[in-house]
Amino acid sequence: MTSVLERLIASRPDEPGIAAAILRDGRVAEQRCVGLADLAHRVPIGPGTRFHIVSASKTFVAASVLALAARGQLSVDDPVRQHLPELSQAIDLPRAVTIRHLLSMTSGLRDVLEIARLRGEWRPSPSRVQDLLDLAFAQSEVSAPAGAQYMYANVNFVLLEEILRRLAGDTDALRSEAIYRPLGLAATADRPHEGIVLPGLASPYVADGAGGWVRATDLLGISGDTLTTSLEDMSRWIVAVGRGWVGDLDLRPMAEPAILESGRSIHYGLGLCIRPHRGLTVLGHTGSQPGYKTHVAYVRERDIGVVILSNREDTRTSGLAADILESTLGDDDFPKPHPARTARSSPRRAEDLSGTYVEGRTGEWMHASLGANGVLSCETLGDSLWLYEQAPGIFQHDEDYRCDTPAEAVFAFDGEAVSCRLYRGGHVCLMVKQPPIACSPEQLALFAGVYEGETIASRHTVALADDGLAIRYGLGFDRGQVFSMEPVAPDVFLVRPTAPGVAHKHIFRFVRNETGGIAGMQATLDRLKGVMLRRVAA
Repeated sequence: MTSVLERLIASRPDEPGIAAAILRDGRVAEQRCVGLADLAHRVPIGPGTRFHIVSASKTFVAASVLALAARGQLSVDDPVRQHLPELSQAIDLPRAVTIRHLLSMTSGLRDVLEIARLRGEWRPSPSRVQDLLDLAFAQSEVSAPAGAQYMYANVNFVLLEEILRRLAGDTDALRSEAIYRPLGLAATADRPHEGIVLPGLASPYVADGAGGWVRATDLLGISGDTLTTSLEDMSRWIVAVGRGWVGDLDLRPMAEPAILESGRSIHYGLGLCIRPHRGLTVLGHTGSQPGYKTHVAYVRERDIGVVILSNREDTRTSGLAADILESTLGDDDFPKPHPARTARSSPRRAEDLSGTYVEGRTGEWMHASLGANGVLSCETLGDSLWLYEQAPGIFQHDEDYRCDTPAEAVFAFDGEAVSCRLYRGGHVCLMVKQPPIACSPEQLALFAGVYEGETIASRHTVALADDGLAIRYGLGFDRGQVFSMEPVAPDVFLVRPTAPGVAHKHIFRFVRNETGGIAGMQATLDRLKGVMLRRVAA
């Protein structure tokens, strides 16, 4: 009989691949390793192959914080500035940012990795971590007040790692004592930059556009999430996280949903996602960088776990994990049917809802498309959403595992005008559907100029191009990437910065002075909100 993983993961003998495992009752019930860890040397992927797990590293960081809390060296409710006094006092208004805010992604701090990308920086370097810390210490403005909303930001865990380093010295030694040795994790280690050589590490690959593969080089994110591990180690780790203990270390607080100042709970605990799926609660985390993809999941109610590690860019780990859970548990093991089976068809025509929506004050952006199957697909500045109509004009994610964050879209109609109140993981914004925008070259020429951000040390140059406006990221002496600017609303443009294996979306909203001239522009990203860039030259 063909196993679950054999059915879902195709053999790839000459390509980058995947290492995956299904866990039952705390043990590996099935595992599959396909493809090559290194194409040039034809090294096959095995259970002991190491991968960068990127953001799944956050589960280890959170556990390390709990280990220091158990020793009495810190409290998760300590103000962050108690341990990092270099941070600006201004970030503590109207309330202090705490370690709990960092762990739960509710600090509202500006994400330094997003700032680096906004500045046109993509490649890592051995000094990157200190660069990111210096950038965090220089910020006196925030994306949101502490505790007001969930906003995933790598700066939170860059700061947590620095707190761990200052209190424990060697963070890898701390994790080794508290986690690695008790669980027997022999292949798990820190690798903060590409200059460190680790045996058995899979190389990351992205498509070369010609049917082949090229090694990924744009790995800025490993500076914030630095751990590497193997399928064997990660399988032991997710069982420990799911069950809530490593020896005497209590990990159960990681799985408690954080509470916003409004009293609303969110889908994230302490370094751990808490996602509903068909009536069950799935604990886990995803990790993604060009060429490295990770997903770990654990269902306490069924004592089932899934681990996926990959070194190929096109691996869609959340979808694959959902398919594995569906096939492993079987339909009768879920308390609820899949939302696609119970979705009601919207009485609205597709053209009524489909289109581009923009929030005028910040430029927050969404493109919605209502399919014939009644599913509303939404592209946002961050992850895509798949929403199902629950009542007229009200669409929710309804426990669709493809949605990394819970979401709800509520549409309102006023004659021809359509608005959407989008709730996404604790962040609420009111957007208005936009008619198609057409700008003449003369109109576009008004936006041309040089824009600088003092607090983030950035420079952007906007100029006319053959097909509209183009924007250059960078100070002039670096790679200076140039991207087109797509008008989406009056004075609002969408930019899609890309590099091999990287696709982001940035909104630039031009700001006018009292006479109507262009004074600057405001940049809004998924993890970075409202950065003002002053126009310094026309």
